[in-house]
Amino acid sequence: MSSPRPAAPRVRATLLDLWSQSRGDWRFVTERLSQAFRHARHLHSAERRLVAETLYGMVRAARTIDHCLSAAGVAVPDAGPAREMPPARAHLDLIAYRILYEGLGIDDARAERPDVDWPAVWRAFTSIDRIADPTLRFALRHSLPDWLARRLLDELGPAEATAYAEALSARAPLTLRANRLKTTREALLAELAALALEPTPTRFSPDGVTLGARVNVFGLDAFKAGRFEVQDEASQLVAELVAPPVHGLVIDACAGAGGKTLALGAAMRNKGRLVAMDMAAHKLQELARRARRAGLSNHRTLAVPADGPLPEAALAFSGKADRVLVDAPCSGVGSMRRNPEARWRMSPDYVAALPELQLRLALRALPLVKPGGRLVYATCTTLAAENEEVVARILAAEPRLSRIPVKEILGKERADGITTPDGMSLSTYPHRHGMDGFYATALRLAPP
Repeated sequence: MSSPRPAAPRVRATLLDLWSQSRGDWRFVTERLSQAFRHARHLHSAERRLVAETLYGMVRAARTIDHCLSAAGVAVPDAGPAREMPPARAHLDLIAYRILYEGLGIDDARAERPDVDWPAVWRAFTSIDRIADPTLRFALRHSLPDWLARRLLDELGPAEATAYAEALSARAPLTLRANRLKTTREALLAELAALALEPTPTRFSPDGVTLGARVNVFGLDAFKAGRFEVQDEASQLVAELVAPPVHGLVIDACAGAGGKTLALGAAMRNKGRLVAMDMAAHKLQELARRARRAGLSNHRTLAVPADGPLPEAALAFSGKADRVLVDAPCSGVGSMRRNPEARWRMSPDYVAALPELQLRLALRALPLVKPGGRLVYATCTTLAAENEEVVARILAAEPRLSRIPVKEILGKERADGITTPDGMSLSTYPHRHGMDGFYATALRLAPP
């Protein structure tokens, strides 16, 4: 184990406050950190980094921390809205985390809180691998809810599930997409290298750049000028799989804040028509701000209801779209290393209901596709029920749809290794490819 890192009292105070809040509602940690740092101007960059890394680590390890403290007689805290963790208990969690993952010595822990049986905490941690039940053992070793542990073991088997779970608990790479409307990847690489940010080109995406150095990229001149967007390599590949015709009509049916919309617009070179639809007006407003910075001008936004029929403004595109992307709401298992709190926020019932929602959204958008056009279904999860099983139901509902091999769009060399075994769908995993876990498949609509 590594030696424990020292922390100034102001760092610990900020961290414990953030942890107390997070345990109450499991809200997005990234947003909570951003809000806290706007007010905590007294923390310098290294201290902010320490707060963020420790908070993310504690969120990922929450179940294991609870298990080990419980073995020492410390009650598991109640969770729920407005149930902020008491400071004294938050302090115990931090000490336990540092013992289990940062090498804090038992004597040092006793000096801070002599009322807790810290040897029992450590014994509970070291005995996890002797738990008889394989699902519980896996869940506690990797700090996962039982439902997710069971799904990963069932779908991947013990060895690969272990590699996947370890990847989900690792820090995600910082990946950018060079904005073709304003620069090239080669020029962006040179610009970032001059700042000693250790940029390297991504393996699969032609526009991707991964930074070796940690930096606030939103403060860089290149970001402010719109020369890049922060976007995982797998997300970039989904946009590329859409293969938007430069002069065509392309619809991003679940656009959100527009990460893929911006990528599609850049690929279209600001030509043709690009329509971004979403049920959340505030996300479309964020897309509008991002589009101005990126220099995107061939798009329009359109608010749609969460369920039910599309509005008339959307139905005006019926049978006209060359491409319709349905980047469906999903469990987000594939991107969980970026949002580790999601593993605690989601319930099994919520995840079980997602395939019905995903199917409805895909079938609602399907009439917008013109004959010969394509529907591209995508998620940022690796769970079969949200991916291949939904696609099978889409194909059953519309016999005119047929699947397009990924190699026909990305080329054989790039498609190798990042598809499902049949080659029909993009399928990426953090532990296999170093990028988020995404799924996408392109379906062509034949004439009637």
